[in-house]
Amino acid sequence: MTEGTGHARILGLGAGSLALAIWADLLFYGKAPGISYPLFLLSVYGVFWWQARENGRVSFHRRHAFSLGMSLPILLLAFTFLFFSNSLFHIVNFLLVPFLFIVQTILLTERNRKKWYTLGFLGDLIEIALLYTLRHIRVPFGGIKEWIKSRVDQKKYGVVKKIATGIGVSLPILFVVLSLLSQADGVFGFFLGEIPRLFWETVSVETVFRLFLIGALALGMFAYFFTLVGKWEPFAEVPVPQQEEKPIVWDGVVLVTMLTIMNVVYIAFTAVQISYLFTGEKMLLPEGMTYAEYAKNGFNELVMVTLINFFILITTMHFASRAKHGVYRVIQVLLSLLTVCTGFMLFSAYFRLSLYEAAYGYTYSRLLGHAFMLYLLVVFLIGLLKIWRNGFSLIKYYAIVGLVAYVVINYINIDAIIVKNNLARYAETGNIDLDYHMRLSDDAYPYLLALTNDPQMGERVKEKLQNRLEEEREAEWNWQSFNLSTYLAMKKVEEAIGN
Repeated sequence: MTEGTGHARILGLGAGSLALAIWADLLFYGKAPGISYPLFLLSVYGVFWWQARENGRVSFHRRHAFSLGMSLPILLLAFTFLFFSNSLFHIVNFLLVPFLFIVQTILLTERNRKKWYTLGFLGDLIEIALLYTLRHIRVPFGGIKEWIKSRVDQKKYGVVKKIATGIGVSLPILFVVLSLLSQADGVFGFFLGEIPRLFWETVSVETVFRLFLIGALALGMFAYFFTLVGKWEPFAEVPVPQQEEKPIVWDGVVLVTMLTIMNVVYIAFTAVQISYLFTGEKMLLPEGMTYAEYAKNGFNELVMVTLINFFILITTMHFASRAKHGVYRVIQVLLSLLTVCTGFMLFSAYFRLSLYEAAYGYTYSRLLGHAFMLYLLVVFLIGLLKIWRNGFSLIKYYAIVGLVAYVVINYINIDAIIVKNNLARYAETGNIDLDYHMRLSDDAYPYLLALTNDPQMGERVKEKLQNRLEEEREAEWNWQSFNLSTYLAMKKVEEAIGN
């Protein structure tokens, strides 16, 4: 790369970063994210691919299949700002999408030294996304300096540099002198004070703040993109004397004893679960305890025990001694039994929560609890495979399954599920918490319209929907915040209540 070409690419990257920053200001400043979020992400992708290809930092190889495939969940999460109105997921996705984008771009440009599914990648991530980005913030200033220097006569450049130095040195002195002179002469101080007023009448505080945000965002994006596609030298590594490290190994006999005791307890617990929960023998419950209370009690404790078992599973597989093949085989069998018992615990907790929902209704926390237990079940199944096959990384598959599960949770429309299930429960029991349902996102409103014809609460539902419709009408409309879910929901509400 020649010097001229290098300057041209730096200027191109600077122009692209500045354009993105201005575009971000137009899309997001003072506006709720909606269609603006996926639009901005697509723009960022455009600048990244343009600069990566220009600088020869990315190519399409088979080894990039995973990092390229990350585009699908990233885009799906970004488009939730258009398709859904769940504020909880919006908050998480607003932060998660940039994180995933950073991980993806680091992998695509192969700036990392460690595999993404190893703990060492976390160090690469911090070093690249933070340390190198901070280091490269000075690059555009140096580029502008060199560009000016190459186009101005050296003597004139030297004079201009000296003048700028003189101005910089005089500013603190001038500040003190002007302060003293304004106190010495009231008229002079009056005219001096008029200068800031005239400035702020011409340029508002908001304008200055927005320009500052644009500049900071442009600088940050330039520094990060340059870290990915530009030429940089690694940080000097401090030499550390090599010491022979002995791996930590847990004695096999100790592990066999511990796992045997725990499995005996878990097998007994599983037997109790089968007799009380799965056979439905309500007459065997302790005196004074209802079936719903039994279903509720212990749910959190079961989840905690499941997490403890997960910790035992991971640490045992990592630290267990493999010196004695027979003892390690016993450990594998006991870990498998532990995993099976944990599966029963998860099923028990899932069943308990289902019974509790049938008695008291469906909420965010309860449905998310269901989803979390299903995820834990998949995690333990992967762990069971790992027990007998030591050739793959748990972190890798846990991360993939976790990301897929989170995307699915975003797209199943949890608000609609809550309303549908509670409406079915209302038809059976006559009980429903209307105030809770009206606090749900706009995703739920089309399904709540079924209650407008209810003789008991139809008028309350219409009143609350009318209030929400008025709020939407009075809100200042801007295309950047357009949300398809809200638009369709309000359209259906308007048609249903006839206003």
